[in-house]
Amino acid sequence: MLTWGDVRRWDPAAIGRVADALNDGCTRIIAANDDVEAMARFTGWTGDAATAASTRGESLTSTLERLVAEASAVRRGAHEVQIALDRIVAFVRETDELARRNGLAIGPGGEIAPSGGPPSPDQPRVMAELADRVEQGLRRAADVDADFAEILRRALRGEITEQGGSTLAQAADAGAAQSGLSIIGPPENGAPGDNKAWWASLSDTAKVALLQGNPGLIGNLDGIPAADRDTANRAVLAREIARLQGDPKLKGLEAIERRLARSEPQAFLLGLDTSGDGKAIVSAGNPDTAVNVATYVPGTGSELSKIGGDLNRSDKMWAAATTSGSPSTAVITWLGYDAPNEITDAASAKYADGGKAALAEFQDGLRETHQGPPSHNTVMGHSYGTTVVGHAAGDGGLAADELVFVASPGVGAHDVSELHLDGVNQDEIGKHVHATVAEHDMINLANVEIAGYDPILGQDPTDADFGGQVFTSAPGTDGWGGYSTEAHSEYWEDNNPSLRNLGLIIAGKPAA
Repeated sequence: MLTWGDVRRWDPAAIGRVADALNDGCTRIIAANDDVEAMARFTGWTGDAATAASTRGESLTSTLERLVAEASAVRRGAHEVQIALDRIVAFVRETDELARRNGLAIGPGGEIAPSGGPPSPDQPRVMAELADRVEQGLRRAADVDADFAEILRRALRGEITEQGGSTLAQAADAGAAQSGLSIIGPPENGAPGDNKAWWASLSDTAKVALLQGNPGLIGNLDGIPAADRDTANRAVLAREIARLQGDPKLKGLEAIERRLARSEPQAFLLGLDTSGDGKAIVSAGNPDTAVNVATYVPGTGSELSKIGGDLNRSDKMWAAATTSGSPSTAVITWLGYDAPNEITDAASAKYADGGKAALAEFQDGLRETHQGPPSHNTVMGHSYGTTVVGHAAGDGGLAADELVFVASPGVGAHDVSELHLDGVNQDEIGKHVHATVAEHDMINLANVEIAGYDPILGQDPTDADFGGQVFTSAPGTDGWGGYSTEAHSEYWEDNNPSLRNLGLIIAGKPAA
C-alpha cells in the first residue's frame, strides 16, 4: 500500500529516462522497416529451402511487429506516467508547504499533526483541507501505479499485439492505442473539498481530456474552479440548445447564452441540468476572485425557461454593489433546486428541504475554490427562496457571512438564534441576518400569526421579535385590499431603495 512517504520519494525523471530509451529503440526499429520486410523476400530463389527461409523471415517479422507493439505500449505508458508523476510530486510538495505555512506537518503515513511552529488561526480548516489532499493524492498515485503495472503485465503476457498492422510503424501505433493511463473520476459523493483535491491532483492533459470528453461530469461539481466549470457547461449548453429545439426550456438556455456573450461583467456558467423543469447556476463576475460574492436564490415559479428575469436581477445587484464601493463582485443566480410551481405548492417546506443540502454544498464549494483571502459571502433569497436559505442555515449552517431575506413567507425558524453561519459567532448572528418586505406585497398575507402560532413556514423575518436587521423597501404597487402581486416583484426596480440596500449588504456595508 502506497504511503505519503513513498510518493515523496518518487522520481519522475527516472521513469522519463525509461520512456526516452524505449522511444529511441522503437524509432530505430521502425526506421529499419524496409530491411525487415526484405528478410521475407528472396527474388529468384525457389524450392523448399527458399520457402522455409521465407516462412522463417515472415515469423521473425511478425515477432518483431509484436515486440514493437509491446514496446510502444510501454513507451506510451512510461511517458504518461512521467507526466502524471510530475503533477503528483508537485501536488505533494504544495501540500507539504501548505502544512508548513500553517504550523503543521504531514508524517510519512499521511498523519497530520502540529509541527511546533507558529499555528495559523485557520488551522482547523487547513487540517481538513490537508486530509482531503492527502487522500486524493494517494488515490491518484495508487491509480497511476496500478495502471502502469497493468500495462507491463499485459505486455509480459503477450496481450498487446500488432492487431494486423502491415508495417512496423502501424504495429507501433496499434500498441500505443492499447496503452495509456486511465483518467480517474471524482470521488463518489465527494464533498467540495474532495472534488477540489481530486481536480488539483490531475495533470493538465487529464483535465483537458475530461473537459472535452465528459463536460457533464465536471460542470456541476462543487469544488471545481469557476473557470473550469464554465468551460464544461458552455459545451453542455451548446449541445442542449441544439437538442431541445421546440422545448420551453430553450428560452432559458438562449437567455443564458445571451448573458454569457456579454462582457460586463463576465458571466460564468457554474451549473446546468435540463431534466425536469431544469436547473442552472450563472454568476455575474468570477466568484473565485471577487472580494464580495452573493448567491441569489429565486422562489416560487422559478424554472429554467424563466431564468432570464433572475439573471437581470443578479446583474442589477452586481451594479448596485459596485456603486456601493465593492472593489470586485460576483452575484450568482442559483436555480439549483426544484422550486414550487404554484403558490399552493409553496405552503409546503418539502421544496426547501429538497434544496437545502445542494445550496449548502455550493456555498462550501465557493469557499474551497476562492483565491486569496476569504471573500465576503452573502446568501439571499426571494419569496420561497428565503425558505430554502433559512432551512439551509438552520440545518448545520451555511458557509456565508450574511443572510438576506426578501419578501419571505417564512424561513423555517422562530428567530435568528435558530440560524447558523460558519465563522460568525452565534451571539452576533442577528447582525448578519437582513430582511425586508414591501408594505403592499401580497406575501404579508402569508405571515399572519394564528392563535399565537408561527405561520406555516416560520416567523416573518422582518418582525422585531425575530432579531434580524430590517432594511427599507418601497411600499410597492397598491392593490385590492392593500396588497398586490406586482409589489412582490418590484424590489429590483431602479428607484426602489431595496436595490441600493441589497448592493450595500453585498459590499459589506450597513443597509438603511
